[in-house]
Amino acid sequence: MMASSGSPGLFLIGVPLLLFLVVWLTVAVIVTQKGDDVDRPNRIAQLYGYTVCLISLVIALVCLSSILNAFFDRANPLQSDSPFSTSLTSFESYKATYRRDVTAFDRTEAAKPDTTSDATLRARYDALVKDRVAATRYRTAKSLTIGFIFLLISDALFAMHWRWVRKLNDVSRGAA
Repeated sequence: MMASSGSPGLFLIGVPLLLFLVVWLTVAVIVTQKGDDVDRPNRIAQLYGYTVCLISLVIALVCLSSILNAFFDRANPLQSDSPFSTSLTSFESYKATYRRDVTAFDRTEAAKPDTTSDATLRARYDALVKDRVAATRYRTAKSLTIGFIFLLISDALFAMHWRWVRKLNDVSRGAA
C-alpha cells in the first residue's frame, strides 16, 4: 500500500530531509561566495567531503542500532515478537494466552469451555517455540548481515573522504 501524502511517516522523514537540503544548499552558496576565485573549487570539495563524512556517520549509527536490536532479539527469541500475539515465554503463559488468538477472530461464538488436553497444548507450544526460534534466527541473521555490510561501507566511505578532506586542507594551508 502506498502512503498517503498526509501520513505521519512521510512527514517525519520528509521534513528533516527538506531541512537538511535547505541548510546544505545555504552553506554551499555561502561557501562559494566567500574567498578568492582560486580557492572556490577547494571549498566546494571540502563541503562535499564533510557532507559524505556526516552522512556516513549517521548511517553507521543507524546500522549499530540495527545490529544491537538484532543481538537482543537473537538472545531472547521467544520475547522478540509482537506483545499482542500468544506468549511463548513459558508453557504456562502460552496456556493462559492461546485462547485469545482463537476468540479474537470468531466473535459469533459464545464462550465455550476449553477442552483441549495439556498434551495437545504442549505439542502446539513446542511447535510454535521451534517456529519462533527459527524465524527469529533467520530475521536476526539477515539484519546482522545487512547491518554489518552497511557499517563496513559507511566506515570505508568515511575513512576515504576524511583522508581526502585532510589532504585538501593540507594543500590549502600550504598554498596560503
